[in-house]
Amino acid sequence: MLLLETLTNCSVVADTMSEAVTLLLLLMLLLLLTVWSHTNRSHIPGPSFLAGLGPILSYSRFMWMGIGTASNYYNNKYGSIVRVWINGEETLILSKQVLRTEAICVSSTTKHLDSLQEMTNASGHVDALNLLRAIVVDISNSQELQDVMENLLAIKRKAINESEKLDDYRDFATELIFSQNHGELSADNVRQCMLEMVIAAPDTLSISLFFMLMRLKQNPDVELKIVEEMNSVVGKKGAENVDYQSLKVLESFINESLRFHPVVGFTMRKALEDDTIEGISIKKGTNIILNIGLMQKTEFFPKPKEFCLKNFDKTVPSRFFQPFGCGPRSCVGKHIAMVMMKAILVTLLSRYTVCPRQGCTLSSIKLINNLSQQPVEDDHSLTMRFIPRTTPPQHTQH
Repeated sequence: MLLLETLTNCSVVADTMSEAVTLLLLLMLLLLLTVWSHTNRSHIPGPSFLAGLGPILSYSRFMWMGIGTASNYYNNKYGSIVRVWINGEETLILSKQVLRTEAICVSSTTKHLDSLQEMTNASGHVDALNLLRAIVVDISNSQELQDVMENLLAIKRKAINESEKLDDYRDFATELIFSQNHGELSADNVRQCMLEMVIAAPDTLSISLFFMLMRLKQNPDVELKIVEEMNSVVGKKGAENVDYQSLKVLESFINESLRFHPVVGFTMRKALEDDTIEGISIKKGTNIILNIGLMQKTEFFPKPKEFCLKNFDKTVPSRFFQPFGCGPRSCVGKHIAMVMMKAILVTLLSRYTVCPRQGCTLSSIKLINNLSQQPVEDDHSLTMRFIPRTTPPQHTQH
């Protein structure tokens, strides 16, 4: 009897194992079919699926390297459009549009530099601020950017029309679209307002660039370092094909200039609840002005009172450096503004060095500091001579 029960149990176990093996084989077959179908339909460059191992490796790289570094790695390896996996989901990394933005900046800057003689007065000086304004406005008016913004606004209008609760879409773009619907604005007005927001406002951006040109002439050693970096990185590629992320000296220079001349000199907030700041009681509803201009000259920086690129040798926490404001209401165009400033400066400095009118320095220029620092404009104080470089940037052999 005991032997019979043992044989019966063994038979049940064998049947169970057989079913488990069959199920496992079916799962493996399903996985192979998935791999086969995935391999055949994926036409976008990127890492291999590798029977499910690819997505794990892809996600691990993002966790290990960080999103920005991993994205640069995949774009450099596979091209401007790459398919990867993040947390098991297919994800595309696009760098083509940024490159196109850079090309637009280079093209517009080159066009105005080619016509520089038309803006040069009898003494050989150019109104530098107006030149920079013309370049930035030309970029914002480019047909490519206009088309991109029109497509984004079309998506926004569709979302508003299909929404049951308009409260979900009460933002700046929605208010502009409503104004257009009521006949207060035209479609061109709406598109241009949105473009100016994304480009960080053409006037503000051109003023920042003007201060940078002034800083270069008062710091010739910094200009030399920037030009040397351009010689090694730009080479014969042309400014539109440069990896702007690799221009670390130029980036430090832009940041240091923005530290002294922030796009937004201060931000205003209202306390939403009672709070305490350094022992001082702040009542709910109190208006607060954050003086960013002074906050960015704290002892956190190695040389807080000096214009020195070493101040950005290491990553600076946002609480010490907020040139575009901070939080959810910071400048929405801060990223594209950095791309534009780099492309414009590289194009300009590749061809010219600038020299302000004799006696004109940053300390002699009268400033208005309302929402941001702005130079007081007159007939002569903002003019510069644009002197062609005798040796344009050449490729450096290593």
